[in-house]
Amino acid sequence: MGITAAILGGIGGLSAVMGIITALGVIDPSMLSPELTWGFWFSLSAILLLSSIALALGRNYE
Repeated sequence: MGITAAILGGIGGLSAVMGIITALGVIDPSMLSPELTWGFWFSLSAILLLSSIALALGRNYE
């Protein structure tokens, strides 16, 4: 589960970066779908990072 936690953590970090880029307006909003707002990216990032933590901590109990 350690590799899965690392993968999810990496994708969560990239989602946070995408949220920052979207919030700052670096990317033109017309390039993305209207549903992919900064709130979406940060929510996705939070879910992925929390699941990464859960997998990393759950690894010790196997």
